[in-house]
Amino acid sequence: MSIHAATRNWLDDILGKKKYQRYKEKETRTRRVLGQTFAILNIPCALFYFFWCVDKANWQFWYIFIPFILTESVFLIHYLLWINLLWYKRHHHPEGIASQKNFSVDIFIPVCREPIDIVRRTVLAACAIDYEDKTVYVLDDGEDDKLFSMTKELNIGYICRPTHEHRKAGNLNYAFSRTCGDLVLALDADQVAESNILKSIVGYFSISRIAFVQTAQRFKLPQNDPWGNSDAVFYKAMQSGKDNDNAAISCGNGVIYRREALREIGGFSEWNLVEDLHTSMRIHAKGWKTVYHDTAFTTGHAPEDVRSHLKQRCQWAVDSLRLFFWDSPLRHSALSWRQKAQYFHFGYNYISFGIFLPVFFLLPIWSLFTHNFMLKASLQDYALARLPYFLVYMIANKLLTDGLNNYKVFQCQAGLFHVYFSAVVTALRCRTKLPAYTVTSKVKEHSQITTKFLSCWPHILISLLSIMAITYGIVTIQHDPWFLVVNIFWATWTIVTLSRFIGLSLWPRLYMQ
Repeated sequence: MSIHAATRNWLDDILGKKKYQRYKEKETRTRRVLGQTFAILNIPCALFYFFWCVDKANWQFWYIFIPFILTESVFLIHYLLWINLLWYKRHHHPEGIASQKNFSVDIFIPVCREPIDIVRRTVLAACAIDYEDKTVYVLDDGEDDKLFSMTKELNIGYICRPTHEHRKAGNLNYAFSRTCGDLVLALDADQVAESNILKSIVGYFSISRIAFVQTAQRFKLPQNDPWGNSDAVFYKAMQSGKDNDNAAISCGNGVIYRREALREIGGFSEWNLVEDLHTSMRIHAKGWKTVYHDTAFTTGHAPEDVRSHLKQRCQWAVDSLRLFFWDSPLRHSALSWRQKAQYFHFGYNYISFGIFLPVFFLLPIWSLFTHNFMLKASLQDYALARLPYFLVYMIANKLLTDGLNNYKVFQCQAGLFHVYFSAVVTALRCRTKLPAYTVTSKVKEHSQITTKFLSCWPHILISLLSIMAITYGIVTIQHDPWFLVVNIFWATWTIVTLSRFIGLSLWPRLYMQ
């Protein structure tokens, strides 16, 4: 769509003159238009604040101001990418669309030494899917005799490759080359599917050039979802925004692929730790269409302990960052500019939170210990410059994410800064050789106190330094109360932001009540 046509379409939406044809498109108009309006209004607020900071720079402390203004620049770009991602969300009727053609479906359940009772529940649910022309295959990468016996008992397919290279993608490709269904449904070993998943989704493939349909994800979570593993912002907002730009990604589970599309790109991508993200980009780069069906048809497990949680998030970050550094979407000419921006955001987000967010944690510590500030401005001037940018952003963010993106979500993301920092380093040194990979545990692991402490020692250190800086500032700063107030506010913000991760690492039960 041209810029002129897109602008006209947007204005028609604002005025209510647009012809609404998509599911929930009209019902979500008010929130969508308000979110877009506040998002646009915030751009001049952000630019004013940025140039105000440059104008008020205290160049005596250039070594502090430059990291500060660079970090502000990074998050300004992050904000623009965020607007693009959530600008217009596409929704689909929960019942899907009726199929106009009969497709044969291979159901792949890749397994790598997961507990047999968990796998059995998944397999039984797959066998119970209400669809006639389906074949269930267990892809055993752990050479488990009990698993083989179970498949014989249930009279389903069993595929075990002689070698085990290329992780899950290699397992999938080995089975892919030995099966022939029109479509492939991928289910993780712990994901129990509902019986209507195929009848609800297969109809999309009656539309030519649909390569895959990804469904929403649902997990068994402890009370209050302390780790934020529901990923509601991603599954209920971000993926729908990506879907509108034909950039929705496969998540590796609850996803149905067209065999022809996979064959065109040479099968599941083995380039990354896990196959989903890179496979998605290669499919889009070939001009295929994809769908994100924002209804969940599977229920599985999510990490409950700190070790498993960090391992999973690190693997996701490494994959996104390897793509960002070494196979950048910006270099794929076949992708539209909106698709490029959508894929670019994955790695950029991890860099923003892993490299630059900690700058905001450290600045008030430096200020309170040194009695210096990187800006030459009064509290009133600072508030007038900063508050509009902050407040309008909060409103736009709430509206564009349907109220899902709250402070708890930010705490969960910010608490992983050290994991994302490590992932950046790993991705930079792993251009051609992948780091070690293990399957995320499907059962809760009990970590030793040393493991728990090591997982959050950067957070404890920064929090202790912030407390010491606040105390030192209160004792020593007598004649500049506004300076003290501003820096105590940001130091306290740091402590509160990191406190959730510290508490979850050391005393997780407190957050599950």
